[in-house]
Amino acid sequence: MSGALILTYHAVEDGPAPLCIPPALFAEHLDVLAEAGATILTMAELAAALAGGTVPPRAVAITFDDGLASVSRQAAPLLRERGMRATVFCVTGHIGGRSDWPTQPPGVEPRPLAGEGELRELAGLGWELGSHGMAHAPLSVIEPAALEEELVRSRALLEPLAGGPVVSYAFPYGARPTGPAHEVVRATYTSACATRLGLARPGGDLHDLPRVDAHYVRAPRLLRRVITGGGAGYLALRRAGARARRLVVQDHAPAAADS
Repeated sequence: MSGALILTYHAVEDGPAPLCIPPALFAEHLDVLAEAGATILTMAELAAALAGGTVPPRAVAITFDDGLASVSRQAAPLLRERGMRATVFCVTGHIGGRSDWPTQPPGVEPRPLAGEGELRELAGLGWELGSHGMAHAPLSVIEPAALEEELVRSRALLEPLAGGPVVSYAFPYGARPTGPAHEVVRATYTSACATRLGLARPGGDLHDLPRVDAHYVRAPRLLRRVITGGGAGYLALRRAGARARRLVVQDHAPAAADS
């Protein structure tokens, strides 16, 4: 595998894909990583390795977006059994509540989020707590005056739960911004994860790290292929498909009304 694999999960529970992965299948994923001799890192550890140009062979960061309760209740015991840790990106303004933020797409059922005690427990197990913003708002639509709240305050509220600095961020909806928002991200966090499909490599932008959504490697054989170095062609095909879908959406989007 030429680069580091950053896996993205959301809910570890029985439910609709791509948001959910059943606990038994998640356990299979972990076993594939263990059998392949993967080096499991937190995002902070991986970012440091990428910056230093010394990424361990078969480096993998397991990440969970949103901070859902199923992560602490279902995923954490499975990881602990295998001596593995992960990074959970929390929507700080909703900790202990539900995933009912205003930008949640229609038809997506709100799910319970991990509470403060559960997040402290994960941090105590060596997990990393990262920020997913205060309200899961895509930075591309946030007014400049609200950036401090969304990016800086969310980090400050997480740090007492993490027991130390919060240095990692994941862009809500993978929407990497430009201009002031991106500058605040760079000034506030050591690294930031997007949803661009691919492997992370030394020399790349630490504030635009590619990931692989677990849905794309849902079948354990696909995950095994990627981690053992035979999945470059598969990831390229999935990346091309995702790009084509974006172009179709853009081409069919209604034109903006004249002002």
